[in-house]
Amino acid sequence: MQTTFKNFSVSALISFLFILPFSIMEIVNRRNYNEDFPFMLFLALWINTFAFSLILLPIVLSKRANKQGNTNSNPVTGNSWLTNPKSSLIISAVLILFIVILSLLSSLGWAPMQELNTEHVSVFGIQVPSLFIAFALFSLPIIAGYVASMPIVRALQTGGSLFAYPIHLTIVVVISLFMAAGVIGMVVDQWPCFIGVEFCD
Repeated sequence: MQTTFKNFSVSALISFLFILPFSIMEIVNRRNYNEDFPFMLFLALWINTFAFSLILLPIVLSKRANKQGNTNSNPVTGNSWLTNPKSSLIISAVLILFIVILSLLSSLGWAPMQELNTEHVSVFGIQVPSLFIAFALFSLPIIAGYVASMPIVRALQTGGSLFAYPIHLTIVVVISLFMAAGVIGMVVDQWPCFIGVEFCD
């Protein structure tokens, strides 16, 4: 639990430090335009960066410790179901398939929650009735990536290879790239706003 809490705390701090310069640019360069601060934009930036950090940070730290020879034959990495390769793979696959199936059904016109949706919130192409549900859906691939990373972390902590669990590593890489692409896309799209272009949207 302490390791998990530490990963969450450090990832949250990294994400905050990442978005801080853009927040300052937004405030300074757009102070004369009488606009509301785009909290949702920076929340989305923070969440994507947090997810990217949360998934990769334990692997990077374990890989670094492995290179330095600081391995532990009895690592403490949390619950056994997280570090067990089979159970972690099943959990990750179920979470990802849940999102994929909902997205496919939504693309085929199946949207039972759309009648309740007054805000027109969409996540992964799925129409949902509230930001809370959107956030819950968005958190599923983050959880899947984190769970998939745990057996890799354990393997590295015991002196194993980064490629000990190739399917887990594939899940981690794909989800991390997805989150990184989201961050890069938002920064590129909003860069004119950050530097003070008046009509940037």
